[in-house]
Amino acid sequence: MEVKASNFTLNHLINVSEETGQKWKDLELILSSADAWGLLRKDLITALGVQRAKRFLLRYGYKCGEHEARVLKDSINWESKMDWLVAGSKLHYLTGRTYSYPESFHVNLERGEFRVSGYWMDSYEAKQHLNYFPAHNEPVCYYLAGYASGYTSACMGKKIIFKETKCKGKGDDYCSYIGKAAEDWGEEIDEELFYYEDDDMSGELDQMYRKVEQQKERLEIGYSLSRSLNKALLKGQGMDGFAKILGEKLHCNVLIEDKHFNEIASYRQTPGMEKYITARNTLKGIEKKLSLNDVVEAELTGQTFKLVTIPISVRNQIYGFLTVALNKKMDAFYRDLLERVAMVASLQIQYERIAIETEQRLKGELLEQLLNSKETNVQEIYNRFSYLGYDLTTSHYVLHIKMEDQNGNELDNEEQLKIRNKLNNFYQEQNKFGSNILILTKWNTVQVIISKTSIESDGKTIKKFAGQLLRKLDNPNCRFYIGVSEETTELPDFHHRAKEAKQAADLAKIRFSSSRIMLANELGHLSLFLYAREPEELKKFAEENLQPILEYDRKKNSELLQTLFHYTQNEFNLHKTAREMILSISGMRYRIQKIEELLNIDLSNSNSRFEVQLSLQIFLMLGKF
Repeated sequence: MEVKASNFTLNHLINVSEETGQKWKDLELILSSADAWGLLRKDLITALGVQRAKRFLLRYGYKCGEHEARVLKDSINWESKMDWLVAGSKLHYLTGRTYSYPESFHVNLERGEFRVSGYWMDSYEAKQHLNYFPAHNEPVCYYLAGYASGYTSACMGKKIIFKETKCKGKGDDYCSYIGKAAEDWGEEIDEELFYYEDDDMSGELDQMYRKVEQQKERLEIGYSLSRSLNKALLKGQGMDGFAKILGEKLHCNVLIEDKHFNEIASYRQTPGMEKYITARNTLKGIEKKLSLNDVVEAELTGQTFKLVTIPISVRNQIYGFLTVALNKKMDAFYRDLLERVAMVASLQIQYERIAIETEQRLKGELLEQLLNSKETNVQEIYNRFSYLGYDLTTSHYVLHIKMEDQNGNELDNEEQLKIRNKLNNFYQEQNKFGSNILILTKWNTVQVIISKTSIESDGKTIKKFAGQLLRKLDNPNCRFYIGVSEETTELPDFHHRAKEAKQAADLAKIRFSSSRIMLANELGHLSLFLYAREPEELKKFAEENLQPILEYDRKKNSELLQTLFHYTQNEFNLHKTAREMILSISGMRYRIQKIEELLNIDLSNSNSRFEVQLSLQIFLMLGKF
């Protein structure tokens, strides 16, 4: 009698008699506990990991589906081939695996067309997964998908792949599937096809074991490295210790450089590589700006090793570079080791910076008293500085820096912070080979003390040093004016020199429209007036005295101010001035008369001469000539 799929039951496979289940055994089929199967599934995932267990269960389900399709074909007289195909989903329900409910069903056995979709209701596999694990990030009914693929492939005589789209095992309300011929899926099913490949599982397990052993070895190296780095950091072994630890762990050469590619520390295992191993070689040709987390690799022509460089960053700024020479493939393991060392090096730099900044704050309090307070015990200040390793008895210069934005206003907090960071970097560079500079930062002003000896030993003048500092502070959003004092000769000089430097900076701001430097020794005898008056007041004094001439020159495009300046420089001698300016005596006499008329003065009078000369000297100081 022919059987329709809708009438198919387990009675067609099992004889109910004293030998219950005999036919089931003959068909090489067995019944098993769902809980026991769930435990097996859990152990597979625990031992192999989800992806390998998925591959195992998909292939196992595929083989079960193929086998049961052949069993049902040979053991039952089906009314049609379509009934044989549909019986597979019915067997799912009869054996307690799931209830398969179709949503769409397009199958043409003659033309080999197969496109179906539907739902797996009450999936035992999803239930067993949630008994042992939390919801997964992808569908987990691996056996059901494999079984459906194997069964339908046997019926259709071609590769059919089922893919689960929703699953209760990943938190969905139900399990759903789509089944299509492999060629109809296209690239979308490439990953699933890989899982069905019939590779030797024992070889894969052996490979996995070797990977586990390798990971174990790398884990030990990583743990040992971290422990050694922490000890070196706590013991204060510094960059040399870090480079040595990394070099010994990786059996390679290591170099730590500052951002200017100057060596800070190194570990040299192989001689002769000094000229190769540098971040300069690694970063050569890199057009884009290096970010804080970049790891850069570089092949060297004719060499069997490659260079790998990682930045060492502090407060989102690159301070230096860690470079190693590797003769093995760079992967996540080596990247992790380099990042650990770079991080510890950053902590070391941060610690040193904090120590320096703490010392700077202490020195700042002393500097405030030394430079800006008249009532201070200079000897006590000297003693306290000597405890910090700084000698104030030698000749020094005092610098005063005024800061403002391009509109002449005070800087905001963000710009102030940037400038402070630049000053700290400058301080560290200058103090690299010993303490020789003191910096006191205030709101929109900075005061600096630098020893004359350190400047001259570096082959600079004080003006060149101030120019170097100005370039270091360079910022398109800011303007800087630096005043430089005369050199100190005695301890009590500092307060006087600080005032002198401030006046020079104030004058630089009036004289120049952009960032500039002015030395106190350029002021000459006018510095005496600066102690009594602000530069703005002196400028106003000179302009008021000479205003008629300035106005006349502007309207007539004449040179009366220049004439008066040369006349005073030539000791008010008419003939000498005429020769110098290449004028006739009559022309020169006319100009002097015009000047006296405009200013309403008599230049033969000594008081009048003094006021004119003083005004002209102020103009000279302000850059009018």
